[in-house]
Amino acid sequence: MSAQPESSPAAIPLPPLTPEGLRAAITRLVPSRLEELNEHLVKAATQAQELDSTLPLRSFTEFWGMVVAIERDPVRAARFHQLEAIVDSGLDPEATRAAISEIGALVDAARAEVAA
Repeated sequence: MSAQPESSPAAIPLPPLTPEGLRAAITRLVPSRLEELNEHLVKAATQAQELDSTLPLRSFTEFWGMVVAIERDPVRAARFHQLEAIVDSGLDPEATRAAISEIGALVDAARAEVAA
């Protein structure tokens, strides 16, 4: 079984997992999050320098790679956002639990895709 989830035909390829590649993908897919990405990158670079470690930059790359992995596929992104709305509403505890579980599966699949 492949570690990468099946994508819909409209999915764009996963970009290079570099700040530039991720920034370009976020600009295309979810431009409303571009400022958040830039702020996270500055924070990660500052922490990397302070800690003399690349771990903050690797965490940045993994996080935004997972965002792109979800958002690059319109079907997967739509489902993810539907599930977020269910959780945010909090109206039905059973539906909320099921949505949280499915979100976890989508995030796990995105993490596997980024790690591949």
